[in-house]
Amino acid sequence: MLNLGLVGNYIQNSQAPNLLKHLGQKYNIGLDYKLFDLSNEKKIDLNSFLKNLIIKNYHGLNITFPFKEKVLEIADILEDEVKLVGSSNLLLFKEKIIARNTDYLGFKKLLDLKFKNIFQNVLVIGGGGIGRSVCFALGKFGVKKIYLLEKNSQKADKLILELKNNNISAEKINDQKLNSINIEAALNCSPIGHEHSPGNPAPYLEFHKLKWIFDAVYIPAETQFIAQAKKNNLMIISGIELFVFQGVEAFLTFSNKESLRKDVYSKIDNLLNLYLKKLS
Repeated sequence: MLNLGLVGNYIQNSQAPNLLKHLGQKYNIGLDYKLFDLSNEKKIDLNSFLKNLIIKNYHGLNITFPFKEKVLEIADILEDEVKLVGSSNLLLFKEKIIARNTDYLGFKKLLDLKFKNIFQNVLVIGGGGIGRSVCFALGKFGVKKIYLLEKNSQKADKLILELKNNNISAEKINDQKLNSINIEAALNCSPIGHEHSPGNPAPYLEFHKLKWIFDAVYIPAETQFIAQAKKNNLMIISGIELFVFQGVEAFLTFSNKESLRKDVYSKIDNLLNLYLKKLS
């Protein structure tokens, strides 16, 4: 039996337990999955909290907002994609604590599936854990330039520098400059739009000039950002899709069943349809 869980804030409605248990049942791998919502904890000793779960025989954890960067200080081994991105959304407990980033792996897989040609300039909103994963995946895919809209100037500058150090063209912008740049896509990687942070992350963005959008938020399934995209008949990549793809990568990592990869992805459309219906 694999004992797994999700650590983060405001995760009561997360579908991660459902997805991981669904895959476990399908492939006859026993697992239990619990949510550890720390939103009411005023001060949390994350290191002690995680070590306590290891003592309780947990095999691994998914990590979400706001701990994706903090767990890097606790992990013993950072896999290559974590070193690249600078954040982690999965910890594997073996002899040592191993950090992985299935947001990056899942989004890169999504890009490979959705696009045959390299696209040009894109806007990324939010430079936190998911934003970092998306930016580096876009860079590795070959995007010409990334414009980053991040209100925390220090966080933005740090990410821009790291992208440039990896030969990824990137520039920080603000709301006032949004409509002076030539972009074909906008990707919301901020928590704005989530049921606990309602709103539109880029209310001044001219959607009619875009070709496609991505919204990392999937609860609710139709955010204000996605509603605007629908009005303008844009191609939409939803947070549900990333949720499923990163969930598959997490399942393969937790179960140590890389041999299942081909079969799981051969049925990915069925899995996507299941959660698109469930969450819409």
